[in-house]
Amino acid sequence: MDGNTAKPVDLSLTADSDVCTEKKRKATSFCEDHKNQHGVLEKRQKMMTATKSLKRSLCPRHGKLMELFCRKDEQCICNLCLTYKHNNHDVVLIKDEVPEKKIKLEKMQMQTTKLIQTREKQEQALKRAIHSFETSAVRAVKENDKSFTELIRSIDKKQRAVKELITAQEETVLKEVNALSERLEREISDLKSIDAKLQLRLSQADNDIGFLQSASIPHLPKSIQIPALAVHPSGPFQLITEDASNVIKQLRLLCQWRFMTISERVKNTGIISTPLPQTYQELLKYAFKITLDTNTVHDLLKLSNLNKELTAVEKPECRPSHRDRFERRVQVLCREGLRGAPHYWEVECGMKGSWVIIAVSYKGITRKGKKAPLFGRCKNSWALRNYGGIYEFWHDDKCLKTHKDSSLDCSRIGVYLDHGAGVLAFYNVSGNVFSRIFKVQTHFEEPVYAGFGLVGIGSRISLCDL
Repeated sequence: MDGNTAKPVDLSLTADSDVCTEKKRKATSFCEDHKNQHGVLEKRQKMMTATKSLKRSLCPRHGKLMELFCRKDEQCICNLCLTYKHNNHDVVLIKDEVPEKKIKLEKMQMQTTKLIQTREKQEQALKRAIHSFETSAVRAVKENDKSFTELIRSIDKKQRAVKELITAQEETVLKEVNALSERLEREISDLKSIDAKLQLRLSQADNDIGFLQSASIPHLPKSIQIPALAVHPSGPFQLITEDASNVIKQLRLLCQWRFMTISERVKNTGIISTPLPQTYQELLKYAFKITLDTNTVHDLLKLSNLNKELTAVEKPECRPSHRDRFERRVQVLCREGLRGAPHYWEVECGMKGSWVIIAVSYKGITRKGKKAPLFGRCKNSWALRNYGGIYEFWHDDKCLKTHKDSSLDCSRIGVYLDHGAGVLAFYNVSGNVFSRIFKVQTHFEEPVYAGFGLVGIGSRISLCDL
């Protein structure tokens, strides 16, 4: 071929190609030589697309047009499929199913959009919580370091102060005693001198007359008043050493006890809290056995059934006096200090028409004197009061919630306590009933103890075995 011979043109195009292969031009501006060829290709592509669409519309098993939709199998079918395989199924026309399907998908899409928005908000809240948690942790470490550094400095300062006190007292006492010692030395020296003279005079007493005329009796020096010595058998400063040792022991015990509290709080510090149980079976996972502290039982409460049952009586029981015993209010506390992980217990309430108080309380609640409160009537306790269908929740001498339902039979009440999360909830678990009476979100500063109060002769509660 010479240089004027036209070169052959490759008319092949890929499925996604939109340019002529000879010159890089867009398909919308074809050259005159190739316009017809591109038009043919476009038609061919449209035919291929239509053929593929038709293929997808045909039943792969019978080759018939699929006009039906089986809702049971979620499948497009033809009339023959309906006869042989989908007989008695829920079958509708495809043209009828499509609008319903679109409506369902649109609803689902709307739900999905809302769910995405909700989850995005939750994600942002979680990120903020994480940031806040990390910031709080860093701040807590710094403040902890600062507090312990100040404590160490304070102890070091007190150590130096005690050392200076001992040293100063040593100098003062030794100065006084050394001065006394010097006076004693001078007096001893004078007495020795007089004693020597007296011995010499006595040795020369051959002539009585001469002895009497020359033997004048010298005057003894004025004697120093010597104070009684007060020296501890183990050393003068032994008592101070013992006092300092006791301070260290008390400080060590205090630190150990407070560290246990700090440790529990650190373990229960988190971002995601334990969800409140929703079923009775979930509550039972936290079942805990509580026992009545007999040293706290008021004298108008009678113990029975192996100290599991309490009954209010008219005549006082004979019990020894005890510093922990309730004397003004007819109440009792349990032995176990509750903290940290969730706990759950139940009590059976007897005799309608009398107040029954179910509570948790700090150990330091006042028990004697006119100021001794009922459970719930002070900052140190939280209490549910039950009186024949009237339910009141009390804290800090305030009735926070009231519920009245004379038809509600709460003969058995469950108590759920999540000390770390500050959650206290009361449930009606009588017979086949399971319902929540009250739930409160609070903050506990120290361990709490289960407590009970009875008002009215014959009122009764008993601890339940779970």
